[in-house]
Amino acid sequence: MFQGFYMATSGMLTQSRNLNVISNNMGNVSTPGFRSDKYMATTFREELMSRIGNKDKTSYSPIGTTSKIRASDETVTDFSTQYYAPTRNALDFALSGDGWFCIQGEGGTVYTRNGSFTLDDQGYLYLPTIGRVLGEAGPIQLATDNIRVNSTGEIFSNEDDRYFGTLSIVNFANPNEQLIKSTGNVFIAPNGGATASDAKVVNYALEGSNVDAVAQMVDMMSGQRALQSSSQVLKMYDTLMGKIVSQLGVV
Repeated sequence: MFQGFYMATSGMLTQSRNLNVISNNMGNVSTPGFRSDKYMATTFREELMSRIGNKDKTSYSPIGTTSKIRASDETVTDFSTQYYAPTRNALDFALSGDGWFCIQGEGGTVYTRNGSFTLDDQGYLYLPTIGRVLGEAGPIQLATDNIRVNSTGEIFSNEDDRYFGTLSIVNFANPNEQLIKSTGNVFIAPNGGATASDAKVVNYALEGSNVDAVAQMVDMMSGQRALQSSSQVLKMYDTLMGKIVSQLGVV
């Protein structure tokens, strides 16, 4: 009976973590370039069950395996690209094809598909809360937001055709293995591996999030029901244990 506590409790913990991942996905349905996550769970360890007999326990025969605890395995990111939609902001950029914008983060270069840029107080192209947008020669400083950008990422002034720089666009052959999601809808590459990208830059556009809102709602309802079921089972075990203790020794 005591084994049921482990099963129910691990089920509650697993579903709580799953719901946290789903909630984060739902909260970023409208975040440009967001990549959704999926929580994966596994069994902690399988144990061999054996029939050992009543009085004579010298011989036994295996009857199967069981696992009493669910545990976290990993969180997998969906790197599939999504549509991009036109905007009216000259500092909005989308990528057509496989590639990543390079941003100067506090701890080094980070990567994102979110091209919703702005200008900081010194006129540098900037991703809010993250850092300055990197070009092939370092951070890109603009003298104006009246710009035009071609498909290769070269930025020019519409006023005097001045060249400001070229967006640094890179790619990763195996993003699931090379990239790790960080805070702020960006990724880090601890072991490097960035290569040149042939993605085309689209100005006056933003890529949408790849979160499937309907699928996430279904997963959320399923997770909530599983969490409630585990909670009810745990209450039943607690009630049974209370009866055993209260009635122990009663004639």
